[in-house]
Amino acid sequence: MSVSYNRAALQISEAWWKWAQASQGIERYRYIEEFFHRLGWKSFIPLPETEVTKSTGVLPFLLTSEHGKEICFVIVPEHLFTLPSSIKNNHLDFCPLSRLLFEELSDKNLHYVFMTDFSKFHLYSIPNQTLIMWADYPAQFQMEMAPFILEPCVDKGALDEIPHIPKSSMARELRDWNISWIKKFQQVADITEEKANIIIDRFFILHHVFSHRIFWKTHEFLEERLLDLIDMAITQQEPAGIGENLIALFHDMWFDWRIGCFQIDTEIDRVLSQDEISAELLYEYPLLSPTKFDIAVLLESFNYGDSLERMRVRMIPEPNPNREAYLHKQTKDTIDQAQIEVDISEEGYRAILFWFDRLIKCYEMLEEIEKEKLPPSEDIDDLWTWGQRNNNIPMTFRNKIQQACMHGFRIYYQNARQLRIARLLLTIHLIQLYSESKHPLEKFPSMEYVFVKKPEPIPSERSMTRKISF
Repeated sequence: MSVSYNRAALQISEAWWKWAQASQGIERYRYIEEFFHRLGWKSFIPLPETEVTKSTGVLPFLLTSEHGKEICFVIVPEHLFTLPSSIKNNHLDFCPLSRLLFEELSDKNLHYVFMTDFSKFHLYSIPNQTLIMWADYPAQFQMEMAPFILEPCVDKGALDEIPHIPKSSMARELRDWNISWIKKFQQVADITEEKANIIIDRFFILHHVFSHRIFWKTHEFLEERLLDLIDMAITQQEPAGIGENLIALFHDMWFDWRIGCFQIDTEIDRVLSQDEISAELLYEYPLLSPTKFDIAVLLESFNYGDSLERMRVRMIPEPNPNREAYLHKQTKDTIDQAQIEVDISEEGYRAILFWFDRLIKCYEMLEEIEKEKLPPSEDIDDLWTWGQRNNNIPMTFRNKIQQACMHGFRIYYQNARQLRIARLLLTIHLIQLYSESKHPLEKFPSMEYVFVKKPEPIPSERSMTRKISF
């Protein structure tokens, strides 16, 4: 593919772009058709109108290349788009309209969606849920983006050659967004960094709670309330009372779910009571790519600062024959007292999830072994024998995750940073485990006994000889 040839092939005057931006009605369709032809596209069909496309006034088209490659083009009315550079400068991935359109089009088996108002240009990868290329003005589009979306180039696979944003870059953007919000919180209120981080962690966890739908009672009601607040933040200039409404929502989440980071805290409430802060936070939260909430990206976002802490972020769990032997020798009579201890300073953060899963696997394997020893339930013909059979079942088998949190798993940490990262990772991991179990949850298990503060030793570079993953 000759990029220089492609650039020369697209020559659109500045006046044409201005006329296209201001066009309406039938004239706008003429400019759209001419735009497609200038890019070399001969096959393009309008997509069926939906409530979203009708209410926003956008015009979506499906373009198909000579050999069947497809891309969705969305033509947006003038003045509704945010400058892409402004989106990226705020460490975000969408503006409100692009996020709405992305959600609308992401289930149509497409890989790329290109959005423009003939002034600003956005190209999104649907599988990666990221903004992979953009231009703030037409001249930049012609020089940098057009070579990749001309029909002959798309037909030859040009879109697949665009470098996608690596997870390390996503993590850096997420970290910058997180840090910028910590500074905002501390500018408006006397709040510690530890408490400010809890506010951000609540939103990280909310993404997973609502994605995995693990609570069976109040899930939908609380999600609707959050979406209503987000809608207020996006559509209203000064949404009065939004801070108090957000506080009330978080309080109800604590009472209904019992996830630790939602515990009522007057310092946090004092920050969120300020409508301007809560409105801006609710505005930005849905404009982050969902990919940034993955555990791998979240963990990598903490890869900064102290060199030992950075190593702990990337340390790979090492084989531990003693632990494996300890788990292997457990029986029905000992499993309720069994306990695995992980030291973050020595083993890193990935060891938390690795050994928690190994403990749960031990519970499951032992339960299967014990089930094979029991007589079939259909052979039991009296209630007393049935009751005795159930009474002999260890507590561990009744609720494995809760048993692990209450007694079977301990995490030793040295400081607030380690506690924050470990608590965030384990909370999200438990949400995923409950989702996989397919059993709706009423209350989240308490993690009060999981985390144990240990005296901070003198750091030694020689002690950090674990394997590092890159």
